[in-house]
Formats: sequence, structure tokens, C-alpha cells
Amino acid sequence: MKLLLIVLLLFFAGCGTHAPLSAEASTIEIERVEPEFWWTGFEESEFQLLVYGDDIGKSRVSVDQSDIELKSVVQVENPNYLFVYLDIEDAAPGTFELHFDREGDRLTHEYELKERYSGDARNQGFDASDVIYLIMPDRFANGDPSIDEIEGMLEGVDRDEPFARHGGDLQGIRDNLDYIENLGMTAVWLNPALENDMPYDYSQQIGFYHGYAATDMYKIDPRYGSNEQFRQLVSEVHDRDMKFIMDMIHNHVGTHHWFIKDLPTSDWVHDQDEYGNTNYRTNTIMDPYSSEADYNSTVKGWFVDEMPDLNQENPLLADYLIQNTLWWIEYAGIDGIRMDTHPYPYKEYMAEWSRRVLEEYPDFNIVGEVWMPNVPTTAYWQTGFPSDDGYESYLPSVTDFPLYSAVTTAIHEEGGWDTGMNRVYLTLGQDFLYPDPLENVIFVDNHDLDRFFTVTGEDYDRFKLGISLIMTTRGIPQIYYGTEILKMGGGPDAEKRRDFPGGWEEDPINAFTEEGRIELGEDRGLPVAEAHDFIKNLTEWRNDSPAVQFGKKTHFVADDNVYVYFRYDEDDVVMVVLNGNDESRTLDTSRYSEFLDGFSGGREVISGEVVENLDQLELGRYQPMIIELDE
Repeated sequence: MKLLLIVLLLFFAGCGTHAPLSAEASTIEIERVEPEFWWTGFEESEFQLLVYGDDIGKSRVSVDQSDIELKSVVQVENPNYLFVYLDIEDAAPGTFELHFDREGDRLTHEYELKERYSGDARNQGFDASDVIYLIMPDRFANGDPSIDEIEGMLEGVDRDEPFARHGGDLQGIRDNLDYIENLGMTAVWLNPALENDMPYDYSQQIGFYHGYAATDMYKIDPRYGSNEQFRQLVSEVHDRDMKFIMDMIHNHVGTHHWFIKDLPTSDWVHDQDEYGNTNYRTNTIMDPYSSEADYNSTVKGWFVDEMPDLNQENPLLADYLIQNTLWWIEYAGIDGIRMDTHPYPYKEYMAEWSRRVLEEYPDFNIVGEVWMPNVPTTAYWQTGFPSDDGYESYLPSVTDFPLYSAVTTAIHEEGGWDTGMNRVYLTLGQDFLYPDPLENVIFVDNHDLDRFFTVTGEDYDRFKLGISLIMTTRGIPQIYYGTEILKMGGGPDAEKRRDFPGGWEEDPINAFTEEGRIELGEDRGLPVAEAHDFIKNLTEWRNDSPAVQFGKKTHFVADDNVYVYFRYDEDDVVMVVLNGNDESRTLDTSRYSEFLDGFSGGREVISGEVVENLDQLELGRYQPMIIELDE
């Protein structure tokens, strides 16, 4: 009997303290742990681990380390997932072991905690001192053709198909940083670079080269490069005293995302059968009379059939997305984020996401894509807006689509009470609605819009007028890649996103070089080289003009379709004159005496010429004049 008792005691003791089995010997399998590693030193010390593997949800999780607190383990309806919450407030950088036990079996996973970066030149934010250069990676330059085709991925390169992948990559951007810097750009914004392993539909001409249908949120698309190459690109941008802005999407992912193929919970995405596709009516979110049906269509409807709509009201998903953002900021050192389709997810989630990011990175900046029809519905999304519903977005910057619409419409109109340049005047006159209009990102085109030179009717004078306006009015200017070489295209998205000439070895003309731009201009019969230099000179001047970057603005009603405003600070005054007419004008400046009194002349920035007489200005058709005033 004593022998039997000893045997039983040893057996039960062994059940509780069995030696860890190696991963190779265990029948427990883990395919993913996301994030792969984390950092100590965050304001919020608790974080989530998503653990994925066959029946991993049936395992018991433990941590044998006193400075790591296992807060909770959440099992969900899909047994292939576990959500593990850890508190590392007292932990030091290093590794610790997570144990997964099931039916007498154990798998031990070693997890790393890194120390947060504490140096300079990272997470800097961006502001009105910057000019942003927007790049679609697939269409800019192919620096490494060896990764055009990746075994196992669903699409390779086919430059003959406008909607297919063309092979641009991170190395192509790195190879041309000199070009971007010499153009006067101070920040680079990349359309999404995360893995988009989605199939190209030749019959429907549906492709995902644009990057907005992620299939892995912790991985750079291998056809662009690696995570490490992305981080190196950010570092090289910083070495040039430039900033880096990463494009993110939390409204949707692609149908081939790994967790869409095996959903953790039934409410991880919204039910397309119930809500269909979105009505794109984002005004329903702040409309006091909006019906529940219209609101649900906006927020819960899918953007397109190939992009499942994420349900951020699921707290596990919300934590996952917020952590993914913090991971990329800390890992890569990016300076800002442009959040795609910002109004489409639940606004309460977007506010908490913004708050958490800025809590951890106070110098960071975020611009939300708020494609709204007017100033009030755009201003609603900027932090500090006094909305009747009490909403606080925590979002510093918004995309200024109302100003875009005003500019691109005004350049085609005759002047009137509210048309032509007065359309711009009236739009900017509503800036009292923005808590901080200097934070607005302003533009004349981007990857979703017709190319500006096409919008002008291929009129170079109108082109210069629009560019001059966004370079001198309030806000943060953004230039879309190729705008500086008069790229054209409108209608289908692929036409707005044509390859940059010279980005591929086989291209006959290389517009990254001065000789190539001259040749391209001769080939097209357009002033391509002149347009490039026009933007370069204006941008470089703006980079050295605090009065234009952060100064005050006073504008005058556009009389005879000539719009005049002044940008000024304690040291400098800049006079901007925009002739919105298709013919010359002589401008009597006596109306502007409140600013011109005391100034004898100035220097016209675009031409470089000295202006000796400010009483009267001669303006050509659609001519902009930018005058630095001298006493």
C-alpha cells in the first residue's frame, strides 16, 4: 500500500511539473504569434498577443517569470486562436517563455521584449513647414527586378496591363531619393506597402497593385522588398532630413488576408449579406437627421466585394489594429500616418486609435483621409472641433478636399459672386470652422484623382496657377509623383497611376534626369523640364519662408477674377496675386494699401525679377505672381 501511495503521489506531482517539451517534440503547433516582438517602456504596459495554430485555443497558457503578468487569456469561437494579454510594466528588455499546455503536452515559445528607441530623427511628425511627395510604389521605379515574381504569390508583373502589377519596389524609391530631395520635397508618403497577395482579375480588370487590400498587416509585400528594407528606406529618408509618412487602412482588408480565410469570430467583419456595400455617404456620420439604415450602410457596408469590412466594435480586433500601428511606428521609425477611409470605421474606434498613437508618440502626426463634400463635414474630423454630439476625434490633420474642389473648378470658371477665384476665396473664408487649418493637407491631385495637368485641359498656365496657390496658401502641400513632369491621366484609376518614365531599365526616356525631361518634353510637345523646375524652385523657396509656412494670412475678395492675399509674420510679408482670367489684366493695387503702404518694391519669386513699382502690376493669362515685399 505504501508503494502504491508513493507511485500515485509521484504521478500527480509529475502532472503539474512536467519538464517542457521542445517545439519539435510537441504535438501543439503555432503558426503565428502577432506581434512577433514588443517593447518595454510604452505608456500602456499591457498588450495583446494573437496566437494562431491548429486547436491552439484548447491550450492552457502560463508564464514562469515574476516580472511578466499574465492578465488574461481569451478563447474565441474558433479554436485556432488565443488572445493572450500580458502586462510588462515591471519587465526589462530580454526574452521570456510562454508555455502552451494541452493534454500532457507542452510547447514553449520564446518571446522577445525590446527596448524602445530613445534617439532623435524618428517619429518627428510633419507640419506646414513640409512639402509631401506622394508615391505609389508599384508605379514609381523598379530597383530590383529579381523580386517581380515571388513563388507562391498570386500575381507577378505585367506592364502591358494597366490594372496589373508593374514591378515598382522599395529599392526603386531608395535609388531615386536624390531626385525627390533635389525637387525640394521634405516628406515622403507611400501608398500602402503591406502584403497584398490578391489575384488580378483579367476579365474584370481588378488589380491590387495599389496596396489597399492587405493580406498580412505585419509584413511588407515581398514584391516591394522586406520589412528590413522598409525600415532602411525610412532611415535613409531621415538621413536626408526628410520625414516619412506611412499609409494605413483599418476599415478593410483583402479577401485573401490570412485571418479572413479563418475568421477568429463571427463578428470579426461585418455581414455583407446584411449590409451590402457601402453607400459612400460619409456625411451620414455627423448628419443629425441620418437614418439608421443609411448610417449602417456607410459604416458596416463593404467598400468593395474584395475588401471585407472590419468590425472595430470587436474589442479583440480593435486592440489588434491599434497595436499593429504602434508596432510599425516603433519598428520602422516613421514620422506620420495617412489613414485611409478615416470616416468609414466606427468613429469611436478611430478616436481611440488616434489618442493611443499620440499618447505614445506626442510629436507624431496623423492625417485622416476625410473625403467630404464641404468644409463643415471636413472640419468635424479635426481634433478640437466643437461638434454638437461631443465627438472628439484626436485627429490632428485632415485632407482638404473642399479646397481641392474649389481650385480645380475655379480655374475653368469666369469670375463671379461665387465662381472663379471667388470660389477659392469663399472656401478659405470658412477656415474658422477648422480648429487648425495650418494642419490641413492640401493638393491638386493624388492617386484617386485625375492628374492635375489633365484637369487643367493640358494648359500649362492654369497648371502654374494651381500649383502656386497650394504652395502659398495655408496648410501642408502634397505633390503627387509625376505631377512635376506634367503626367496626364484621368478616368479609370490605372490611368491616374501611370509609371514614372525612367523607373524601369527598359524605359526609352528617363525623366529622373534633366536630359530625360528635356527629351520627354520634346517628345510630347510640352514644357516638361520647365514644369519640373517651376515646382522645384517654388518648393525650395517655400522651404525657406516661415511667413508662408506658418505666417498669418489676409485675403481680399477676388475682384475681376484676380485673387490677392498676403502671408506674413513679424519679419516678412509675401504678396500673392493669382489672375484667374484667360487674358491679361492690369491690376491697380491701391485697394491693398493696408499691406503695401511702406513697401517700395520686391522680388517676384517665380521669375526672380525685381518689382520696382507696386502701384500697378501687369498680369498675363492665368499668371501667378509671388512677391517678397521690400521696404
